[in-house]
Amino acid sequence: MEYFIRLTEVKNFSKVAQEFKVSQPSVTFALQRLEKELETKLIIRHRAHGQLLITDSGQQLLLHARQMLKHYQLTKIEITNIKQKKLVLGLPPIIENNYFPLIARRLKAENLLDRIKTMEYGSMRTLDALRKGEIDLALLGSIGSLSDEEIVTEEFDRQPFSIFVSRNHRLANKKSVYFADLKKEDFVLFKDGFVHNQAINALARRNHFRPHVVFRSNGTHSLMNLIADEVGIGFLTSVITPMRDDIVKVDLLDKDTPHFVTSIAYRQAYFFNSLQSEILNNVRRTLFKNINNK
Repeated sequence: MEYFIRLTEVKNFSKVAQEFKVSQPSVTFALQRLEKELETKLIIRHRAHGQLLITDSGQQLLLHARQMLKHYQLTKIEITNIKQKKLVLGLPPIIENNYFPLIARRLKAENLLDRIKTMEYGSMRTLDALRKGEIDLALLGSIGSLSDEEIVTEEFDRQPFSIFVSRNHRLANKKSVYFADLKKEDFVLFKDGFVHNQAINALARRNHFRPHVVFRSNGTHSLMNLIADEVGIGFLTSVITPMRDDIVKVDLLDKDTPHFVTSIAYRQAYFFNSLQSEILNNVRRTLFKNINNK
């Protein structure tokens, strides 16, 4: 299948053989076996003109071939993870700081904490890693319900976004503000890969201005220090506490503002073995019990 895909791209048997470090007959015989299995001609070679023609059947196979190989590679990764008797958990920093301590406490009590391996990315990068099989389970942030046929999500919390300012800032004495009033402000925001950027961009488009961003960081603590030192104001989910006495959280008055939605997420086709299922169920019980008790 890999030979076939590459043949459709470079249209040269010799080049494909060189790339895969095999003989040219190996590529030819592989294609013949594929054609025999499917009982159709996939590629026609015009020796006189030195050209390869992909047949209609070949075009049809090509529509599926890349996905077939993607799922095969994904399966190999998943089986490797299962054999290691571990669960790889994706944790965006904000979710790790605000939700994971409760999960860790429960997993430790159940002697399961040493059975997980965590990967820390922003939510968008975490979702990509989940799709690729780099992680088995994720706690994701999004600005709405995820719509992805390959990913199952179980929403466990939903919080608005707020503005964070220094106690000395002109907005510090206000309980709430419209986003349009922030047009002339300097912002310190997260780098790419965080859903916060999607949320603030949506508000900016609605209010017809582009926020002036003076600095970006991957760390919540770093942003809080910059806010406290009046380098700029922050735009963060309300689930985050200011962390410092010299930072004030200001609510947004805008109607229909995006919300920071947090969900448990995993691949639709992933099989959780008994150990992984036990971890997943403990994560579920912890998160849903915690939210219901708020």
